[in-house]
Amino acid sequence: MNIRSTLKKNYLINFLNTIIKAKQQNRKAKKELLVYKKKALENNIKELSVKEILKSLQARLSDRGITPIPKSMGEMNIFVVYSLNNWESVIPLSLELFGNVVEYEWRSHGYDERLGDWISERDKMNQEVLDLFYKTNKKSPVDIVVGYLSGFTMNPEILSKMGESGSVIINFNWDDKLWFNGENFGGRSSGPASIASTVDLNLTNSPESRIKYFVEGGLAMFWPEAGYPSIHKSYEYEYVHDVSFVGGKYGWRPYFINMLKKNGIKVACFGNGWENGPLSDDDMVKLYSRSRINLGFSGVGHSKELMCLKGRDFEVPMSGGLYLTQDNPELSLVYDIGKEIVTYKDASDCVNKIKWLLANPDKAEKIRKSGELSAISKHRWKDRFSEVFQLIGLLR
Repeated sequence: MNIRSTLKKNYLINFLNTIIKAKQQNRKAKKELLVYKKKALENNIKELSVKEILKSLQARLSDRGITPIPKSMGEMNIFVVYSLNNWESVIPLSLELFGNVVEYEWRSHGYDERLGDWISERDKMNQEVLDLFYKTNKKSPVDIVVGYLSGFTMNPEILSKMGESGSVIINFNWDDKLWFNGENFGGRSSGPASIASTVDLNLTNSPESRIKYFVEGGLAMFWPEAGYPSIHKSYEYEYVHDVSFVGGKYGWRPYFINMLKKNGIKVACFGNGWENGPLSDDDMVKLYSRSRINLGFSGVGHSKELMCLKGRDFEVPMSGGLYLTQDNPELSLVYDIGKEIVTYKDASDCVNKIKWLLANPDKAEKIRKSGELSAISKHRWKDRFSEVFQLIGLLR
């Protein structure tokens, strides 16, 4: 352990390790996507439009004898299954707007997928989920099951049994660019691939990952993260930091931050591994209003080339923070780049963007306000769930 600790403190070794891991992850993601594209071509499988998804979804539900009946806001019966890491508390809070919510958050029941004995515990947890579902469904039929699940956490047979009881099953997963299949744990893949065909509608924040779900026999639509206005809100504070960043210190992030500092940029970093340590959720949101610029990274894992949308892409602007993040092409699907948020291509470009924003406070303020308005008007969790529930035909 002493040797390992010493190696972790070695800058060069850490830097080389980051480069190697990033290349491995890039290769893995590219290879997996190419494999699925090839399978799709060989089997004449195509991505479906929203209208085509709706038609296929209706046929799928009809086969189970389900004809969704639209309900008014606040009248639905919802069963949600997830684990609480940090931001996930907004899931049941957002769903409560639509009706009665019964949740199973497995860590509060004594189960933790991060521990070594997870495989032996997983089946027990899954059975508890099913038992609670049956109890809930008997009291009042469950309209929809909402999951934040993968093959690592949920047996597809459990989802099938809930679906056979008359409920629509939806699931979202934010790791399908890199971990769609994942490793084999307990006889099935750890990613969403192993439950994709059992879920009625798979939701992904990665447009390019949709084809993977279709190949696996599922339906999938683009569904990015969002924010929760009651939590992610702006505060009338004086600026304390020119630039701040909140997130773990790993991968290429520390080297990027060092590059900014070498170019005269003052960056206050918060989170595991950084000198300031982690923040509470409340202090994190308040930090966005205390910072002239809030820095973001779009990279997945150790990679800076493999990018995806992040929850913070919506939480920071909604909280009234001026957001400067990595130039992920997918951001243009949800924001007007340059007018609502700002992006950078590399460290040099980031330095220039920061200096420009600090030198032009009026223009920076205009972008900040536009980003906040956009997030509040278009990127709330309420909006995301409304879209899906209306598509399925469960919400008027």
